Amino acid sequence: MGVAISDIHAPFQAKQATKMAIDFIKEQRPGTVHILGDACDMYSISSFNKDPMRRLNLQEELDSVRDILTELRDAAPRARIIYSEGNHEYRLKKYLMSEAKALAGLRALTLEKLLDFQRLRIRFQPHDRPYRIGPLLFTHGQFVSRWSGMSAKRHFERFGCCTIHGHTHRLGSFYHTDISTIYGCWENGCLSTLTPDYVTAPDWQNGFSVVHHSKTFFHVEQVAVISQKYCFRGRVVGRSKINPTNLVEDLT
Repeated sequence: MGVAISDIHAPFQAKQATKMAIDFIKEQRPGTVHILGDACDMYSISSFNKDPMRRLNLQEELDSVRDILTELRDAAPRARIIYSEGNHEYRLKKYLMSEAKALAGLRALTLEKLLDFQRLRIRFQPHDRPYRIGPLLFTHGQFVSRWSGMSAKRHFERFGCCTIHGHTHRLGSFYHTDISTIYGCWENGCLSTLTPDYVTAPDWQNGFSVVHHSKTFFHVEQVAVISQKYCFRGRVVGRSKINPTNLVEDLT
């Protein structure tokens, strides 16, 4: 059994959802943990406009990610952990290539070194190197469509095979049957906050996936974290917390 998590965007993670995912991994003891990219936000080296009130400290961002990876390794001491590079991690390479070309070749500035992958026994997959386990392809993802499931469809059209991916921050699935087989593709949800300061009410969902796989067969179970609760195989975990929304003001 494997567990796939994605889009933590530390230090802007949904703390309770992230804790629930790590606790789930500790309880279920999966053989593989798939981190499908964007565990780091890399806000401080983003090319987008930044909030001047935020502290821009890349080391603090990296420390927060390394803390989460350490918790994951402690939760699954014997598991294989595979970390796929997402577009947010790729910001580091882009920044070095554009703003610090003389430093771009330093091994000390690679993500693997900065996040201590060797000590944590984490395998790193570059953004352009998706991988398979049996018939299922694992990748961070490239496309974002309007509705849940539609991005999964676009990834099927791009890769032509069964795929699980992050990137969209949504949970969703797409199935297709041709004359010889059935295909499935899944959007893996996110563990980032659902109330970022740069967009109002994003169409995102916290969650993760459980993947049972062998050389010839696989099965994906998606686990949605809703109001700080999830249900897995009939057991409800967590406690509901209803937060009154402050997004819409009533000026009647």
